Amino acid sequence: MLSATLAGATPTTAAGFATAVIHYEPGVGYATDWATGAGYTDPGTALGVPSRITVDPDPQWGGTFEVNPFSGPYLLSQVVSVGEGGSLTVRLGTPATDEPTHPYGVDFMIFGHSAFLITNGDYTGGGITDGSLLGAAEPGSTRVEVSADGATFYELNPSLAPVVDGLFPTDGRGDFSQPVNPSLTATDFDGLGLPEMRTLYAGSAGGAGYDLAWAIDEQGNPVTVAAAEYIRVSVLGGHAEIDGFSVVPEPSSLALLVVGGMLLSCGFRSRTATAARRRQ
Repeated sequence: MLSATLAGATPTTAAGFATAVIHYEPGVGYATDWATGAGYTDPGTALGVPSRITVDPDPQWGGTFEVNPFSGPYLLSQVVSVGEGGSLTVRLGTPATDEPTHPYGVDFMIFGHSAFLITNGDYTGGGITDGSLLGAAEPGSTRVEVSADGATFYELNPSLAPVVDGLFPTDGRGDFSQPVNPSLTATDFDGLGLPEMRTLYAGSAGGAGYDLAWAIDEQGNPVTVAAAEYIRVSVLGGHAEIDGFSVVPEPSSLALLVVGGMLLSCGFRSRTATAARRRQ
């Protein structure tokens, strides 16, 4: 079985994102491309800034498409899949810090492939969802662990930590360092289109948000992890796709950030239907 340990591999130096894959084990049942059967097994796709657009070279279905809550990243070059029993460990360019003054207390986010299901049949820009996610009939089960030194890892309380590759689907126009309000649920998106979704996102690019204060030891007791340079995602059931990691900056830095990608062209076409076919 494919397994990789890549200590020191640093294809990107982007601060605030993952810069090195430390270990990757694809597990069983990882995603494969529907057309070629190739596995989504390149862990390097989880490094750097998560996807804002998808540039698909396919001669029939290809084009340049905006990544948004209806159209997640889906190329082999964009996401890595982790199947049951597998895991992905990355090192962050800037450690995540446990800071209660971070928005909603979130210290870092993990971005995936998920997208909201369009329920009104409009794939031309006027789509509406009922809050369901594509593939949600078989959701993955994940464990997220953090470490300051890459040797000792602590699990984030599973009763608090959201599943990886679920809510909230990526919006490439948003800010990857700003979390979505974690109190929002799928029901809050029922009946919404992209403009209303973006209002709820409030400038965020989405992603599942995590708080280092959720760290526990093997006995389930709370432990203090002031800063984490390493994140490990393990899949306990099903599979999960990962596009990237981002850190919520210190409050002083956060105040200086300018929301990136907000002026991306609106001329991209949604690829929800094709994306759903490309991943098994």
